[in-house]
Amino acid sequence: MATAAGRAHSRRLSAAKAAPATSGSRGSPIAMQAAHPKAVPDWTNRRAVRIGSPPTATEAFGICCLCGGPTQPGSSVCFCCRSVVRRLQQPLVNVRAVTSFQVGDDVHYLLRGYKDAPDTTTRTACTTAIATLVDHWLAGDGSRWWSRLHSTPALVTAVPSAQRSGKPPVERLIEAVPELASRYRPLLIPGPAPTDHLVASRQGFSVPSLPRKGGIDPGTCVLVVDDTFTTGARVQSAVAALRVGGLQVGGALVVGRAVAPDSSPWQRAYWRATAVGPRRLSEG
Repeated sequence: MATAAGRAHSRRLSAAKAAPATSGSRGSPIAMQAAHPKAVPDWTNRRAVRIGSPPTATEAFGICCLCGGPTQPGSSVCFCCRSVVRRLQQPLVNVRAVTSFQVGDDVHYLLRGYKDAPDTTTRTACTTAIATLVDHWLAGDGSRWWSRLHSTPALVTAVPSAQRSGKPPVERLIEAVPELASRYRPLLIPGPAPTDHLVASRQGFSVPSLPRKGGIDPGTCVLVVDDTFTTGARVQSAVAALRVGGLQVGGALVVGRAVAPDSSPWQRAYWRATAVGPRRLSEG
């Protein structure tokens, strides 16, 4: 995020925290949570819902068989996955997103807020809200996806942060979801090669010597988890590093998939069909 955009985001978070909640408000969950931090544990029965109309018959789109994202009609693999596989020169794993988002909607602000909100209370509230979404998904669609993986993951690991040293923020999300936390092991560290949008590398991450304890042996199947998915370059680079380290990768789970509805007709149709905005969190 550019510096000016980052400052604007921080101002919006601060304003949301200071703004009083109203009974009919459809504002950001950050505002609601900041105003009522004690209500956060009660979000166990909430889910992301879409608000809007479904795509029309003339708005066609395809679904990428690798990442599940939008493609041009008639195409089974998206441009991003084709680009990443050319760079890595190896098969990509299946990626599943819990939900989709576009810049500026509620899910986007949760994903930014859990890392970048200016105070601990808001960061914790955002983390709890995201963990609730993941919990609900794992209990429904996620359980079916998990059962269809070629190999059942015995362990879960996180993609290290590109901008932060030490414990990656996504580790906090994993620890807040019991089904993931019980299998979590920090297996990856940043490698010597850069990774970025469409910049994938087998040396982008590395696996230190595996501790021969806690079920971590060569060939162990791992699920890779990250918070956001834009092009797949970073998560697939993490997969490549785990394979180099002697581990199998059953798949990758991301919380939010970035969608740009204004960039193409098929992106717009995909957005309207899967996660229409503006977004809110609703009882369900």
